[in-house]
Amino acid sequence: MNTPKIVATRTLSVLSPELAEAVRTMRMRHAMFETDCFRTVDDQGPRSVPSEIPRIKVRRHRVYTGAGEAGTYNHHSQLARFQGRYYFAWSNSEVYEDYPGQSTMLAVSDTGEQWSQARCVVPGDFAGGLLRWTTGLYADEVRLYLFGVAHYATLDATVPGMRRFEWGRSRLDLHVSSDGENWEAHEGIAGDKTFIFEAPRLTQQGRLLCGGTQDGQPVALFFDPEDLTAPPQTVRMPQPEATADFPYGETSWYQNSEGLIVMWFRDEAQSLRLFAAISEDGGLSWSPPLLSDFPDSMSRVRAGSLPDGRCYLIGNAYPKLLDRSKLMCAISDDGLVFDRMYILLDDPTAQRAFGLLKTHGYQYPVTLAEADRLLLGYSVNKEDIEFGVVKTEGL
Repeated sequence: MNTPKIVATRTLSVLSPELAEAVRTMRMRHAMFETDCFRTVDDQGPRSVPSEIPRIKVRRHRVYTGAGEAGTYNHHSQLARFQGRYYFAWSNSEVYEDYPGQSTMLAVSDTGEQWSQARCVVPGDFAGGLLRWTTGLYADEVRLYLFGVAHYATLDATVPGMRRFEWGRSRLDLHVSSDGENWEAHEGIAGDKTFIFEAPRLTQQGRLLCGGTQDGQPVALFFDPEDLTAPPQTVRMPQPEATADFPYGETSWYQNSEGLIVMWFRDEAQSLRLFAAISEDGGLSWSPPLLSDFPDSMSRVRAGSLPDGRCYLIGNAYPKLLDRSKLMCAISDDGLVFDRMYILLDDPTAQRAFGLLKTHGYQYPVTLAEADRLLLGYSVNKEDIEFGVVKTEGL
């Protein structure tokens, strides 16, 4: 079976030479303008500023606008199609990120263009210190499953974010519905410091796989498709060979036409690149996560495959720390080498309401692939929630 080219013990090459050069060009172009080395596109001659990575059209629809009592912090988008309707869930807080009382909201749409009024389906508890991360939305033919990490936090003005997590009390919860309206809670299907940030998906072998971390260590989690409320099977991965930090399970994966699974990791050690682990046996064993040459601003990425077998990575593929002004999509025909990249969203945007740990831009994408289109969910400035549609023909 073919695998991506390993060019050094700690490095994985997944960009074609042409795309690698385009990424470097984009970074240099923007650096020139940000530092006033260039003032106009004609400075130093037009050939000195090559064209940008191309843009493609995204048809955008607003799901929720964060304002006032509605809560100005909205993030952690999750998306599923259940019984012919689209369901969109996310985390909502009055002002700040991951603050006591943070809850899970849900909106519903028949088409993705007009959305119902959002309602709280899994509340937090400010007085009790309980807050919710909305970490996955999965549907089978008869049930809708909402995953979330329950945290407890103590207000503490001496630490970043003004709250201190109470480790030892976090847990992975699952809420289950047969109609999208009424929910049954199953608390603690996995224990403290077991983190995921997307719903499990079926592999080609029919196993329900989700990447994540336990105690900061990379893991693959397998859920029972017949009983998702049962504790997941955990497969621990070897430790990364390079300096890396995966504290919160922000992973995503795809499986290519040859059956190779590639799982991608956000690195909070500030490498500004994604790590990737590889499995050739359906997720039963894994390589150590290797540092790739795929750029990332230290944000969440979404991996997946289109119906025709092409693989994609969507995220903030701009190597500037916490710069989420550009949401970008890379395409690979075989899941091994990416040779095309597009800008999905980069319209100027800025927060309307300051909140601790909020950032400007388009963030934390989630996707559904349907026929000739790719459906997107994402947050804008961690304030507003949007749904987008991209035509995949010609990508």
